[in-house]
Amino acid sequence: MRSIVIIFIIYSVLDFCDSLCKTQHVTVIGQVGCGGRSVKNVEIELREHDTLDPDDSLNTTKSDGEGNFNIHGQECEVGSIKPYLRITHNCDDGVINPRCVIKDDISIPEQHIGGTYKMGIISLSIARNNHKRQCN
Repeated sequence: MRSIVIIFIIYSVLDFCDSLCKTQHVTVIGQVGCGGRSVKNVEIELREHDTLDPDDSLNTTKSDGEGNFNIHGQECEVGSIKPYLRITHNCDDGVINPRCVIKDDISIPEQHIGGTYKMGIISLSIARNNHKRQCN
């Protein structure tokens, strides 16, 4: 009986927290390039930073044949969401290197939450926040 009461209390607290959250969204459009050329099939993941638990993946897409992408995501959060892009690519110092997998995180400014962030051209040759490079 005691465990049923504890489960009920935990469920009630979680349900109450969910009722406080506000659904927020963001759309990001841009183009990825490496060494002055557009890059296709680059993985673009829209993520949301969380302080106490692992970050959330809101959506994933790939760049088209001209390097363009359009990604949208939403999240129910208490307070403001903190979205960012995680771009997974193999542009190594301006050259496509199939032996390398590189991940860069790019923050999305808070003023674009609820709207569209037009990033323009993103040079994958430039190391970003949380730059991780692994080559074979």
